[in-house]
Amino acid sequence: MYRYIYCITGTLQKPIKEMMIGLENAAVRTVQYREITAIISEVMMAQIPVSNESVLRHAAVIEAVRKEQSVLPMRYSSVFKDDAGVIEFLKNRYAVFISDLDRLQDKMEMGLRIIMKNTVQNKDDEELSDEKCSSNPGIDYLQQKRAYYASLDENDARVKEIVKTCHAQFEDICVEFKRDTHSSFLQGVSLNYLIHKDFINEFKNRFNDLKSGLSELHFLCSGPWPPYHFVSPE
Repeated sequence: MYRYIYCITGTLQKPIKEMMIGLENAAVRTVQYREITAIISEVMMAQIPVSNESVLRHAAVIEAVRKEQSVLPMRYSSVFKDDAGVIEFLKNRYAVFISDLDRLQDKMEMGLRIIMKNTVQNKDDEELSDEKCSSNPGIDYLQQKRAYYASLDENDARVKEIVKTCHAQFEDICVEFKRDTHSSFLQGVSLNYLIHKDFINEFKNRFNDLKSGLSELHFLCSGPWPPYHFVSPE
């Protein structure tokens, strides 16, 4: 049997509840090294297939611990051979975990996804332009490429403007801020904010004001979540 880690936390203030069920319906327990604790359960496989049920179960265990104390969420499918492997992991990362637990104490993550309302229409227009015939395919190709790169520059400038506006809205209540740079402009701008738990309602109120003031954008707000995006990389 392998060991699946859900999250890292400090010394537990309360014992693990017997009703907390992990992946494969296994009981959740702890492995401790000094004052840091790994929340784990036993699993049959070293690689856990991704499924909606498993991902939700992973998140539910983290959330249950988070309600009692600060946590450092682990990546989905963080699996070790045995308890000794988990202890070695805690030992090797001890200083980082202690620092993160102190830095993220009483902090929560709020997420924003911002999408331009006209991106779908713009995409349709691009597809139509590709269908136009030209008497000179070479010139047509260069014109299309020039228009494409011009649109990228325009989109990049717009994204920077959006990020700057959002940052100004939350700057004095935001502890840390990160932008997901892996998503394209058409997928939307993804922003993550680390907020002290006492300012969650204030963040939501400011989000509503931001949304009202930028009617040309679609806004989605999620959270509060455990600070997934703000744990130090492994």
